[in-house]
Amino acid sequence: MALASAPAGAEGVPSGQPLVLWQVLWERVEGQGTQAVLRFIAPGIAPGGGVGIDAAQADMDRLCQTHGVPVAALGYARSDTVVLDLMDRPVPRGETDREATRYVSVYSILDGACVPENF
Repeated sequence: MALASAPAGAEGVPSGQPLVLWQVLWERVEGQGTQAVLRFIAPGIAPGGGVGIDAAQADMDRLCQTHGVPVAALGYARSDTVVLDLMDRPVPRGETDREATRYVSVYSILDGACVPENF
């Protein structure tokens, strides 16, 4: 099941960069259940944008808690895993763009908290 959302802002991330919530998708992963995928446009992660990997990771940790946990808890689309995708420009899901900067983090949702996963 996929739901494309209208662009919406995401405020209050540690880096202070402006973000736009680009898409929210639900994907069934064989043997693992359903994951919610939240994709954000984050122009600050582009080369010269001033937001490096550590700051982007802190942003994704915050976004998981503020956006991922509520989405994962939706009764009609419950998810045990949240994937956060920051990209400096829109890149279609499943495609690559060698010019784009992207950071992805995966979290398990346990008792309403985000637990980073290694992948």
